Amino acid sequence: MGKLKLGAMLRLGTFEASYLQTLQDIGMRESQLCRVSEKYLRGQEGLQNSEELIRSLQQKELPPTSIFVAAPGGVIEPKCRCQNMLNICRQLNWAERHGIKVAVCHVGELPENKGPEFEQFIADLQQLARLAEENQQQFLFETGSIDGDTLLEIFTAADSPALGLNLDPGNVLIYNLPESPLELYQKLSPWVKALHCKDAKRPQSGEERGRESVLGEGDSEFAALFQTILRDGFRGPIVIEREIPIGPEQFKDLKNALGLLQKLAEHN
Repeated sequence: MGKLKLGAMLRLGTFEASYLQTLQDIGMRESQLCRVSEKYLRGQEGLQNSEELIRSLQQKELPPTSIFVAAPGGVIEPKCRCQNMLNICRQLNWAERHGIKVAVCHVGELPENKGPEFEQFIADLQQLARLAEENQQQFLFETGSIDGDTLLEIFTAADSPALGLNLDPGNVLIYNLPESPLELYQKLSPWVKALHCKDAKRPQSGEERGRESVLGEGDSEFAALFQTILRDGFRGPIVIEREIPIGPEQFKDLKNALGLLQKLAEHN
């Protein structure tokens, strides 16, 4: 297998231009944009800022192939529903203008009882999926607190080829889902359309959530998971995520993660 194109998550507004050079130097070749704000969405100034951003990414060989959509509380949260639906649609259209075909979003916490709120959630998803399909895009759930069986129920109910899952094995462990990352993938493989390469440890006794770790050093059994996904024909987007402050430790971890992924791909 040839070299994979691996990407880094870019949280807009949190880094200097030199960060892009560092990512290019360690071998990143794509990017996922997070926090596409009004600076890029609003009016002529937003258009100019967007063009400058895309141009700078292309110059550093980090073209954006996906976005992480900002939607506080997710699609489900009733108090934020109208604002979030509007913001998600704006970001989908922004991505479409710049040739970005994949959008990832935390959808939020499901209501305990699957009554009217759940039905509204499915209807909202179908609306977002229609827009994504019109834009020739994929609208993907970020792995969060929703377990595999419930995700399967949601995808079946919404019934759209534009919907899917961004598999984040680290989040499987941080949110302490009942499945292992590999079990979640096997349950939902037809819907897995993007991957966050992140690892974590499950919560210890008394802890509500798990903790992120260096890729390959957590509880995800990442090597087996990644090789299984590649054998099934998956090729991306593949984004390396390391949620620690920008600096030498993050650069080291990103570089080591990139090397691990390339090694696993070569031996697959």
